[in-house]
Amino acid sequence: MTDNFWLEILLACPTVISFIGIIIGLLYFGRLNYINKCIFSYLIAAFIIDIASRYLQITYSNNLILVPIFGFIELLLFSMLYNELIFNKNRLFKPIIGLFLLFILIDIITSKASTPKYFQSFGRVLDGFSIVFFSLYFYWKILKEETSKEIKKIRLNTGIFLFFLLNSLWFLIANFLVNTPYNLVFSLWLINIIATPLFYSFLTFNLWQNGRPLKL
Repeated sequence: MTDNFWLEILLACPTVISFIGIIIGLLYFGRLNYINKCIFSYLIAAFIIDIASRYLQITYSNNLILVPIFGFIELLLFSMLYNELIFNKNRLFKPIIGLFLLFILIDIITSKASTPKYFQSFGRVLDGFSIVFFSLYFYWKILKEETSKEIKKIRLNTGIFLFFLLNSLWFLIANFLVNTPYNLVFSLWLINIIATPLFYSFLTFNLWQNGRPLKL
C-alpha cells in the first residue's frame, strides 16, 4: 500500500472519531453533566467543520476561512467548560472572553483567507493559548486547594492542556511557514494531524466513561 493511502486513512480519523463521539454523546446525553455536554458540543462542531473543510477544499480548493471560525467555536465552548470548572465566581472572566471572541471575529474578517500566500490566523493562536492558560490555572487552583482534586477532572484537564499546547504552537509556527521547506512543513503538519484524532478519542472516551450507567 502506498504512503498516500495511509495518509488518507490518517486524514479520515478525525472525521470518523468525532462522529463516533457524537453517537456516544447522543446515546448517553441524559447522563452527561454540563462539562461533558460542552465536550459533546465540541465534537459536533469538529465534525461539521471537518465535513465543511472537505467540501470547500474540493469545491474551491481553499478552506482556510474555517481555521479562525473553528478557533472562535473552540474558545467559546472551552471557556464555557472552564467557567463551570473554575471561573464561575470570577466576574472578569466573561468580559475578557467576550473581548477575545471579538478579536477572533476581527481575525475572521481580516485573515485574507482567499489568498493563501498572505493568510495568517493569530485568532487561532489566541484561542489555543487561552485554553492552555485555563488548564494551567486549573492546576494552580488545585495547588492552592481551591478546587476539587477529582481524578476525572484532572485527567480531562491534562488532555486538554497537552493537545492545545501542541496545537497552539503548530498554528503559531504555521503563520510563518510560507517560505519554509516543504519537508519541515509536512513534518510539523503530520504531528498535528496525529494529535487531533488522539485528542478526539480521548474526549470520546471521556463521554463514554461519564455517560455509561454505573454498575451496582
